[in-house]
Amino acid sequence: MAAGTHSDSRGRLLRRTVGTAVAVGVLLAVAPTAMGADDDGVADAAGADSVPDGERWLLEVRGWSPVYREPVARGPYRGMLLSGETVAIVERLPPDRSCTREGWGRLEDGGWACLSRMRPSNEQPQDQPVLVAFDHPEPSEYLGYRENGSYPREPGDQVELLLPFVYGKKWRRWRAPAWTSLDAWNRGHGPDGNLEGVTRYHFVKVHETPRGTVLQTGDGQYVPADQVYIYPVDRFSGRDLEQAPVPPGHRPAWVVAYEGVPIRSDPRADAPTMLRMPYHASLDVDATPVDLGRSGQWWRIPDALGPDIDGWVVAGSLGVRVWHPVSRPPEVGSTELWIDVDRGEQILAVQRGDRPIYMTLVSTGEGARWATPRGLYRIYDKSVYGDMRSRDDADEPYAVEAVPWVMHFKTRYALHGVFWHWGFGHPASHGCINLAPADARWIFNHITPTLGKGWHTVYETPSDPGTLIRVRRDSADVPDQRIELQ
Repeated sequence: MAAGTHSDSRGRLLRRTVGTAVAVGVLLAVAPTAMGADDDGVADAAGADSVPDGERWLLEVRGWSPVYREPVARGPYRGMLLSGETVAIVERLPPDRSCTREGWGRLEDGGWACLSRMRPSNEQPQDQPVLVAFDHPEPSEYLGYRENGSYPREPGDQVELLLPFVYGKKWRRWRAPAWTSLDAWNRGHGPDGNLEGVTRYHFVKVHETPRGTVLQTGDGQYVPADQVYIYPVDRFSGRDLEQAPVPPGHRPAWVVAYEGVPIRSDPRADAPTMLRMPYHASLDVDATPVDLGRSGQWWRIPDALGPDIDGWVVAGSLGVRVWHPVSRPPEVGSTELWIDVDRGEQILAVQRGDRPIYMTLVSTGEGARWATPRGLYRIYDKSVYGDMRSRDDADEPYAVEAVPWVMHFKTRYALHGVFWHWGFGHPASHGCINLAPADARWIFNHITPTLGKGWHTVYETPSDPGTLIRVRRDSADVPDQRIELQ
C-alpha cells in the first residue's frame, strides 16, 4: 500500500451485543488528576522553567501538533502529536515569534511542541494506538456472515483487543446509505448518499438510537450498522521465540495451504494421512529436509503423531513455509535488533544479531509489478495509523482509511497491519509488507524510532535511528538502500 494523508479524528469503542449481530458503543477512560496543571490554563500550570522532581504538566493536545527536535518552528520534525490525547511536559520556554502565547514545552518523551494549542488534562498519557474491544468476524465466519449479515456471539464471550478502530465498507448487499447528521437519521429523513464503494472506512464512534445502531465515520457521516460490511479480521500471530524457542536442530514452519496439509506416516505421497494440519498452524521441522529423488523433498515433524511418532509433510511453498537462516548484514552489530524479510518464504524474522527472537508470516508485493523492493533499509518513521491510497493513474484504485501500525522503510513502502485479507504466507500487497494485526503491534512496539505516549508519528534522528530491515529473496546479498541520516 502507499501512504497518504492522516485522518484527524479519533474514537474509542466498546463492543456490545445486539441480537445475533455485533455493535459498538463508547468507552470512556478515566485517569489520575494531572500534576501541576491548573484549570486556568497552561500559563498558570507552567509558570516555572522546569518541573519539580517526580511531577509533570499533563496537557491535552487540541488539533494535530508537530513535535520539533528543537524549539524552532522551522526546524526538523521529531514527530506528530495525536489530537485529543494527553502528553507530559517537563520544561517550558517563554513565547517567541514562532510560538506565541504559551511558549514551548519539552516533552517527556523527547522533542519540543508549541503549547498554544494545548490545555490542562486530568488523564495520564497512553501508549498509542488505543485498541478497541470489538468483535470483528473471524475469517472462518466469512461465508456465513456474507450470506446472512450476522456472526453470532454467546453472552460473556471474551473480546480480543485487535485494532484501533472498527473497519468496514460498502460491498455487495451492504448498500451503506449515509446521513450527514445524526438528527436527520433520527427524524427519518432519507439518506444524503452512500459511502464510496472503493474506500475501506474506519468508524470512530457508535450511536445507539431509537432506529438502531449507527456507525460514525471519521469525516462525520452516519451509517446504519446493519448496512455496512464489517471486515473479518485474522487472529493469526507469529511466534515469540523467547517464549516458545525452537528445539535445537529444528526450524520453525507454518502451514500456508488454505485447505490445510496432510501429515503422512511416511515420506511417500501414497502413505496414509494420519492427520491434517490447518491453515496457519505452527510447527517445528528438522533443519534439513529428506531428499527422496523422484518423490521430492519431505520435512520430518518430530512427535507430530504422538510421543516418538513422527509425521511427514511434503516440501514446497504450496504446503508449508519454512524459515531458512542466512548471515546477518555486516552493517548489523552482534547484539543489534534488526528485521529480515524473506520474500521467497514470505517469512519475517526479528533478530538480535544472529539470534531470531520473533518470527511470523507476511504478505509482500504480488507479482513482478508489485514486488517489494530488495535492499537494506532503515525504518525512518512510525505512525499509529495512516490513510493509504493508490496513485491517481492506478489501474486498480484503492483507498484505505487509518491503516494501523505503519512503519516506512522506503518512500511509499512500509510494514503495516492489515484487516482486509488473511493471506499471510502468500504475496498479496501492492509492494508493502502486510502483517496480521497482532504481529504489526508486536513489531511496532519493539523497533525504533521510539514513539512517545500520546504521539501519532515519530521520525528517526541520529540519537534514535530506525531499526535496520533487509528485504531479500533467498540470497542475503542485497543493495544498500539506506538514506542518509540527518
